[in-house]
Amino acid sequence: MGLYTELLDIIILSKMAEKRKNDLSRLSQTNETDFQNLLKENLTKINTLPQNNIKRNVYNPVVINQIFELSGDKDKCFEVAYDFVLKQEGDRFVQRDGIKNESSKYGILQSTAKEFGYKGDIKHMTKEQAKIIYKKIWDKSGAGNLSYPLSIVYFDTYVNSPTMAKKLLEKSGGDIVKFLDMREQRYIRLSKIRPDIFGVYLKGWIKRVDNLRAMIIDYGKSHGTKKT
Repeated sequence: MGLYTELLDIIILSKMAEKRKNDLSRLSQTNETDFQNLLKENLTKINTLPQNNIKRNVYNPVVINQIFELSGDKDKCFEVAYDFVLKQEGDRFVQRDGIKNESSKYGILQSTAKEFGYKGDIKHMTKEQAKIIYKKIWDKSGAGNLSYPLSIVYFDTYVNSPTMAKKLLEKSGGDIVKFLDMREQRYIRLSKIRPDIFGVYLKGWIKRVDNLRAMIIDYGKSHGTKKT
């Protein structure tokens, strides 16, 4: 019964992703003025919904890509990225995490912590130590060389899978909309191929991608009016 429910979830999520793809395709055929109007319209609808029901999956690709071209404060980018990742990962100790079934804390696997210089048991890692490791990962990823909020999207993806992050950045050409859509599709494919391993992660993965979309919309609300 559990496997059947997981497969149903996968089918539903796949249909939702296809609808989002069609919505974006339709939006790309309109002009920039229509984009601005559609963005304002959807933000208004979003603001009338209860916070726990916000899906925020209709947004304007051209406007958003114009927005993240605005120069951000590079010194704050890592802090924003770190805060976002930590909110997604949480601070609890997990005995068996990921495909390798190894221990993790703050979303950092024991092997990853060791790779970046941590010598102790991951169970005893402090939040300050976790931040140091995430800063090293940030530097290694090259996320700081990207514009905000693409830098946050890329870094969060890199934390999940460095290989996936690099491939998606290359294939998307830096288009933040395509990047997130491809990331979502990859998660759905993994869950279809190996539901016994990845099925349990799918809902959390999709929620994480939607949280990134919500972050982009929030950024657009506060900075979009500055673009003339």
